[in-house]
Amino acid sequence: MRTLLLIPVLLLSFVDGASAAGGVVPGLTGPAAERAAGEAAVHFRALTEARTARAADLHDAWGTFFDDTASTGLQATHTVLDVTTTGGDYVYAPTALPPGNACLELTTAYTPSGPKLWAWDWCGGRDTIGKIVDMDAAFRATYTTVVNGRRVYTMDEHRTSATANTWTVYLRNYVTGAWDVFYTSTGAKDIPGSSWDFFEIYTTVNPSTGAGYYCRDLAGKTIEATDIKVQQGGAWVPASPANSSLAAPPAGSRFDCPSMTFSVLHANDAWRAQDGGTSPGSSYEAEAGTLAGQAAVRSSSGASGGALVGYVGGGSANYLQFTEVTATAGAHPVTIFYASGEARSLTVSVNGGAAVPVATPGTGGWDTVGSVQVTLTLAAGANTIRLGNPSGWAPDIDRIAVG
Repeated sequence: MRTLLLIPVLLLSFVDGASAAGGVVPGLTGPAAERAAGEAAVHFRALTEARTARAADLHDAWGTFFDDTASTGLQATHTVLDVTTTGGDYVYAPTALPPGNACLELTTAYTPSGPKLWAWDWCGGRDTIGKIVDMDAAFRATYTTVVNGRRVYTMDEHRTSATANTWTVYLRNYVTGAWDVFYTSTGAKDIPGSSWDFFEIYTTVNPSTGAGYYCRDLAGKTIEATDIKVQQGGAWVPASPANSSLAAPPAGSRFDCPSMTFSVLHANDAWRAQDGGTSPGSSYEAEAGTLAGQAAVRSSSGASGGALVGYVGGGSANYLQFTEVTATAGAHPVTIFYASGEARSLTVSVNGGAAVPVATPGTGGWDTVGSVQVTLTLAAGANTIRLGNPSGWAPDIDRIAVG
């Protein structure tokens, strides 16, 4: 993985200011960003378990920590998943705050409204969301690539003014090859203690499983941080025991997820969190998918994520697509959860292949969720599954689960 990333000569010229960055990453800033983040930001702001609202909540983290003040930047490559959390849980992983008094934290956040990427502004007393972006199909098409079957983005955050303590976060644009500006802020660092690149969760135990709700959401999925580097004296050097610490991998039970395993891929510049859970399958919420044409999200009290996607079908232009469906190569049972007040049907296609018709009997109401199961042949790594109906309306879709 590490050899696929950045070209040192180009990177150094960019950091030193000899060549300009690319464009600007689209996204929400200011009050709009705060509204978009919602409760995900509220719980992120609660820094320790002691500061959470309820004693039953757990807020914990593990990964690479930096204690030095000599560094002036951080680079890393981070996993991007198509995950929507349930049960009020949040996964902030990887989340990175560079050493050297950096005051911007770039966070990969999995929330009940889908996957987000945000810059948390710890500069000058602001202590809130600075910018937020949906990690949707448009984002993935521009700012991610696939390495070892997993989709990743590459970040660079470094100090751009020592006098004012200004820090700028950049994302690698994999279409143009340039570094696009994500967010910039200036001021004293407000958050105390070390800096990091780590796996962080905010969870409550699901009484029916004895594990955090997020544990089911991440079942069968892997989150990695690789190629973690710090900038020292104008050069980028790997995170190592000389400039950082990486504790022994904890048990998954410490994170209220016994099926989770943590591992050090390479000390201290690469770590992994892998959820080996398989039941009830890796789940993908419809509202976090790619919606085309008239397909639209609606609220539903009976849906697993509180929402369904309707107006799928009625023509080939209206469809719902799940990307980044991770699997091993071969045949997999795929359960489609839907709601319908009448008998309908839909079509399913994998990776642009032929569409297969699937009958979907009525479930008893438009907020009553039922399911059908189909067997699909998936490729190793990331897959795309499309639901539609070129000749009639499909039912409203809740989610799919891959066994």
